[in-house]
Order: sequence, then structure tokens, then C-alpha cells
Amino acid sequence: MTPPLAAGLFAVALLSGLVLCSLGVYCVRRWNEPGVTAFGMFTLFIGLGAFAGGAAGVIFGAEGPSSGQPLWSDLAFLSWSFAMLPWLVFALQYTGTYTRVRRRTIALLSLPLAAVAGLVIISSLDLNTSSVALQTIGSLATVHVLFLAIIGVYLVVRTTHEYGHLSLTQGVCLGTSAIVPLLVLNITPVLLDDVSLTAAAAGYASGFAIPCGLLTFALVRYDMFESTPAAGTVGEQAIARETDDLIVVVDDNERVIKLNPKAAEEFGVAPTEPLGEPLSDLLGLTLEELRGMETYERSSGVSRQQFDPEISTFTDQHGRQLGNIVSLHDVTERELRKQRLEVLNRVLRHNLRNNVDVIKSNAEVLEETGHDDRAEAIIDSADDLADLGHKARSIDRFVSRRLHETERDLVTAVTEVIADRKRRTNGDVAIELDSPETAPLVTDWEALTAALDSAVGNAVQHAETTVEVSLTEYATGYRIVVTDDGSGIPESELAAIDAGSETPLQHGTGLGLWRIKWGIKKLNGTVSITNDDGTTVQLTVPNAKQT
Repeated sequence: MTPPLAAGLFAVALLSGLVLCSLGVYCVRRWNEPGVTAFGMFTLFIGLGAFAGGAAGVIFGAEGPSSGQPLWSDLAFLSWSFAMLPWLVFALQYTGTYTRVRRRTIALLSLPLAAVAGLVIISSLDLNTSSVALQTIGSLATVHVLFLAIIGVYLVVRTTHEYGHLSLTQGVCLGTSAIVPLLVLNITPVLLDDVSLTAAAAGYASGFAIPCGLLTFALVRYDMFESTPAAGTVGEQAIARETDDLIVVVDDNERVIKLNPKAAEEFGVAPTEPLGEPLSDLLGLTLEELRGMETYERSSGVSRQQFDPEISTFTDQHGRQLGNIVSLHDVTERELRKQRLEVLNRVLRHNLRNNVDVIKSNAEVLEETGHDDRAEAIIDSADDLADLGHKARSIDRFVSRRLHETERDLVTAVTEVIADRKRRTNGDVAIELDSPETAPLVTDWEALTAALDSAVGNAVQHAETTVEVSLTEYATGYRIVVTDDGSGIPESELAAIDAGSETPLQHGTGLGLWRIKWGIKKLNGTVSITNDDGTTVQLTVPNAKQT
């Protein structure tokens, strides 16, 4: 018969088990945060072990169905072992280390627990457990359970230490509550054999009363599920995953050790493909070369993009440099806007001033003499100003707004541009078109039509007799070539386009070439202009349906 004092101590363990079970149910019902369900299962298993073991202690005392460990010890150890699996899952989800634990993973991790349960049952039935096979299985299963416990404690304590809005005390309370039952269950057999049942019952009761108190304290004092560290951990991971910047992490030898999904997509590689390879293989530049660049430019298919490079060093807790983080921020649109403003400002100021001077001087002469040739010069200058204003408005409209992609027939669009250009000229220049019957294309037609209009218009302006327009298909879009037999576009205009800006000493005569460049740039296409027995303008236009 169990002594009254020992029975009272076992009853304390029983009540602790009830509180733990209630605690788990309370958490699952109140919160819907990462790790809540696993935490509820953890406290439920610990609580059931404390309750069942406490009841067995009250009824049987030191006796049991076998000559081995008392029943309350076997029940408590079995429940603690099974509690360690949800404990690890809780630690993974609560800390944000791994929020999606698959059922298959849980099933694999639970297999050794079946071995623990089998050995406890065999021991309880007083069967032979001295075989080498059973002892090996038992040792491996015990190591597995300890592994689950230790990893969970490490994750919880480390995370609460690293995050400023959490308390390390909270992490210590949670970790201690998972380990204390095992420590006590290893001490109670010694107390039972060398001291008394009452001492063993006191140890057993404390082994579950302490976790009960610590878990309650963590919930009440620190509101552990009101602000979970998973939000911070997942948030940190999401910064690199969701940002539009290309992020590449390299070690101290400039070998790639990690890159975010955006970088992998931009460079056209799998996230693990460049790992261990030099950074220069990925970027085409060393870290030192990248540091010296104001902008990093790369071509992707038919498009060219510009990035602002930012390089930061990261160290370990001892201040030792471990590597660098390379962040490439896409500034293509920013540079395009900057270039557009510079060019429009320079061209409009220069051309408006010149044309206004022409209009003013000719108007003065006309007023004095009444010559018709002066009136013609005024009309031409006014037409030039109107055309300049039209091109400026067109550029501002299609460059500033978002892409609006629809499907049309490119042959029809080119034919319409040619017909419109013929109506606006005196007909001295023939325009010939070589194209397939149809060419379906998904693109921003306002930008493309503006570029085509300027390409054909420039060709007509510089041609002697003929302008040839050809249209061919390539892998991901169409290639449009406009050729004239004139003297060629002045080198000063081509130099301004190549330089990417207009300067006082280097400027073009209008916005036609810029309209071509910016219109095709908007579509992620390319423009090449060559002067050889005339001028050839080649445009590549990607089909948005295939990209």
C-alpha cells in the first residue's frame, strides 16, 4: 500500500498532469499562430504521462506488473518520449525555422518512438530484454528522442536570445520544461532504491510540477503566442525572397554561397547551380571591379538592364569577415527617366530657340519686304516646331505609363505607318515593304508605332529615291529593318544616341532617333543603326506572348 505522504505527492503529479492537459487545449482554442497545435500536443502528452503515472503511483506505489521499473516510471518515460516529437515540431514552427512540417516527415521521425513504446511494454511485462538486438534498438531509439529534445531546446533558447522583442527567460522556461521530466525520471530509480518511495514520489511530483509552472508562467507572463518569433524569422527570409533586388551572397574567396530567387530568375540559373562557383562566372565581374562601377549593366536576351550595385560585408560574432552580400537594384526605369528629361530639356531648348529665331527674323523681313520665300521659311519652322511638340508629347505618353500589351498584326501596323508617311511627304521617295502575309504580335502598340513612325520618317527624310522596310520573324519576336539610300544620319546625332545623353557640344537635331530608342527600349527590344551606303535601322521587338 502506498504511504499517505507518497500518495499525496503522486496526487500532486496527477493534478499537474490535468493542468498541463488543460493548458494545451486552452492554447489550441485561443490562438492560431505557428506552433500552437504542436505545443498543445506536447503539453497534452506530458500531461497524460503525469496524470497516468500519478494515478499508478497512488494505486500501486512501488509495485507494478513486473519486477522492473514501477509502472508510474514507465508511463511517464513513454509519454515524455512521445512528447518530444511535437516539441521539436513546435520549436521549428514557433521559431520560424521551418513552418511547414510535412506529415511524411513526422511519420519518419515517429518510427523510433514505436521502438521505445515496444521496449517499455516488453519491460513492463517482465519479458527478456537482455538480447543485443533489443538493447541496440533501445539505445538508438533513446538517442533519437534525446536528439529531438536537444534540437528543440536549442532552437527555442537561441531564437528568444536573438530577438529583441522576446525574453531569454521565456526561452529558458520553455526549454527547461521539456528537459526536467527526463532528468527527474533518471533520478527517481536511485531515490526509490536508496532512500524511500516518498523521496521518489517527491522527485516524480517535482518533475511535472516544475514544467507545469514554467509553461504557465511563459504563457501568462510573456504572452508567448501573442508575438511569435516566426514572424521575424520568416520576415527576414521574405526580405531576400520577395525583394525585386538581385541578392548574391559570396564567401571571403568570392565564391557564390547563396542567391535569392529573383537573382536566379534574372541570371537564368537554378538556385543551387552557381553555388561554389566564382562570382565572376555569374556576373562577369570580380567584386573589386563591381565596387568601382556606378551602375552595372547586363543584357538579358534582347533587353538591357542597369543596376545600382551595393556591396556589404558580413561578419561572425567575433567580428571576423566571412564574406560579402552583393545587392543589385534595378534602376533601368530611373535611368531612362533621367535620360529622357536630359534629352528633352536640351533638345527642346536648342530647337525651340533656333526655330523661334528663324520665325522672328523672317517675320521681320516679311513685314518690311513682303517676300513670299520668307513666309515659306516661317511655315517650315512652324511645322518643325509642331512636329517636335508632337514627338515630345508622344515620347512622354508612352515612356511614362505602364505597358499596355494587346495582340495585333504587325504587318498591318507597318503598312499603316508607311501609308501615313506617304500622305505626309511629297511622294518623291518610294517606300517598299517586304513582309509575310501576317505577323501576330503581342506588344505595347503605342510605343511600337511611335518608334516605327520615326524610323520610317527618318529614312524618308535622308533617302535619295527609295526606302526599304523588311519584316522577319525570329525566335522570340520580330525583326524590322528600315533601309534608305541616302547620305546617312549625321555622326553627331548617332554619337548623342550612343552616349545616352545630349550635351552642349554633342546633340542631335531632333527627337526622332530618341523616339525610336525609347519606344523600343520600353518593349525590351534593341535598336542598331549603321551608316553604309545609306542608313540601316534594325529593330528587334519581343513578342510578349512568348516571353
